[in-house]
Amino acid sequence: MQVQSKLMSLVKNQNFVLLLIFIALNVYFASATKSYFQVGNYFNMLTQNAALLFTAAAATLLMKTGNFDLSTTANLAFSGVLYAILAGMGLPLTLAALITLAAGSCFGVVNGLLVTRYDISPFIATLGMMFIGGGVALLICDGQSVRNGLPANFMGLMRSEVLGLPISILIAAVGVTVSWIMAEKTLIGKYAMAIGSNKNAAALAGINVDRVVMGLFILVALCASLAGIMTASRIGTGDPRVAEFFFMDVIVAIMLGGTPLTGGRGTVIGTVIAAMIVIVIGNGLNMLGILVFWQTVIKGVILIVAVTINEKFSFEKLRDQATPSKGDAGAGNGQTMEEWSLRRGNIL
Repeated sequence: MQVQSKLMSLVKNQNFVLLLIFIALNVYFASATKSYFQVGNYFNMLTQNAALLFTAAAATLLMKTGNFDLSTTANLAFSGVLYAILAGMGLPLTLAALITLAAGSCFGVVNGLLVTRYDISPFIATLGMMFIGGGVALLICDGQSVRNGLPANFMGLMRSEVLGLPISILIAAVGVTVSWIMAEKTLIGKYAMAIGSNKNAAALAGINVDRVVMGLFILVALCASLAGIMTASRIGTGDPRVAEFFFMDVIVAIMLGGTPLTGGRGTVIGTVIAAMIVIVIGNGLNMLGILVFWQTVIKGVILIVAVTINEKFSFEKLRDQATPSKGDAGAGNGQTMEEWSLRRGNIL
């Protein structure tokens, strides 16, 4: 019975199921194409998608509060263009990167203010910033990719290595680790979970909800801005139209990883595994010669499946909570089912 119980708990563990899917996809693509299962290909996958990994990991914390950011694509494009313009003006790359990160963080400040101070829904606030940021990115470069005047070492960030590993992979590893520590080992992670579970109760418990949400919006904006710098360095130009579906990949990874739009639960580990699934699917389909249009369709299907799974999980969790255990309600303690349900829902 214990073995059966452990197996059932594993089957219900979303991270475990995602890991099985990830392994199955690798086995399939390895058998379908000879060049897939090679170290060089994996390094290529991680190098090209490092920004997705650390941005999705940070955005998981934000979504656990019940908020999300649709402006990451615009921030990435704007930051890449600005970084290239500053580098082309002759500024040292380090200084250009710092100025770009400061400008990119403004996306988070504006999003946070709109959501916390003016009580605008995160969908409307970040969607508006997506249009504004994308428009500004086109305006500052006249709609053209920034190529002229770039220094010879402009692509050095993405071409450099540390201990034999590409710097982009190390940045992703550090970013994911920091997000995991914040989510699992600090009060910020606990506060984010509490806010997503019950915002009013979190405020009554003494949590500064607005400050936490604002800080997480800025964190995601900084990650998206860094993603723009890395992307510009990788392709050797500041392109205002680059990574048009970056925000979609981030949202798909987070939701497939088990974090619903309503927040209250989710893990960085689940998001990272889900992001790797998205990355593997894209790489494998490219090797099989599948058009990129079909890849977008597949990502849309994955998003719908992720939402369905999250909704089903939430419903089952609420159903379990609504079922009193022996001695919890109606067991001689004089508590009605309605009172018990209200207490389990943290309403009383």
